[in-house]
Amino acid sequence: MKELDGLIKENGKNLAKLKNLPEFGVKASTARGSHQYYLVDKETGRREYAGFAKAKLVNRLIQRDYAIAVDKKLVELRKKLSKFIANYDIAEIDDLYEKLSAARRSVVVPILEPIDVYIQNWLEQHPGQQNSYPEEGIYRANKGEMVRSKSEKIIADALSKYNVPYQYEPMLELGYNTIYPDFVALNVRTRKTIYWEHLGIVSDIEYATKNFKKVQDYEKNGYILGRDLITTMESTDSPIDVKLVEEKIKEFLL
Repeated sequence: MKELDGLIKENGKNLAKLKNLPEFGVKASTARGSHQYYLVDKETGRREYAGFAKAKLVNRLIQRDYAIAVDKKLVELRKKLSKFIANYDIAEIDDLYEKLSAARRSVVVPILEPIDVYIQNWLEQHPGQQNSYPEEGIYRANKGEMVRSKSEKIIADALSKYNVPYQYEPMLELGYNTIYPDFVALNVRTRKTIYWEHLGIVSDIEYATKNFKKVQDYEKNGYILGRDLITTMESTDSPIDVKLVEEKIKEFLL
């Protein structure tokens, strides 16, 4: 849907540039390897050969007709997709299990684990607050856990706002090293686990170098930035962008 909306917007700009052209059609043909074009009066049907002097007009008219056809097709595809989305609900698979009698549920292994059970198991498999770093958290997030910085509280509270299951400072084996990401979160819709690192003082060269290397280590071990890993950053002069935090949650975790 985003792809279609982007194309509709781009094509709309193209149409706007071509909206004041005269109402001529173009008949095009090829003879002996040479392209020939005729301007066609849409009211009378009268044809006029378009020579070199009218080549620019012919090009723009053909481009306009193409853009009109593209717009029609994009709108048609969007309507089809909207109708599909309106009728698509993967939760219907869960409903088939939930509507079974207790006797039947007791022997059925569902193809999709009920989401509440899945979330609970996920939280148990990704326990939080595993970092034994001496400094204790001094800011209480809305969910109740103590975090180490205002920025981490902003992220934690944003995750809570959008009902994204998460844990603070879980443990992750990254190659031969054990690390403690700032957050691990679950996209409930896709059931995908995503890690989140907040780089708090990137204006400090030593800190930035250390953490950019950490991002490299993530990717070397299969956790690709923008797919399995989210990062946010701030510096002395540029605090964390709350709007960007929410945009990343909407993009990767909803």
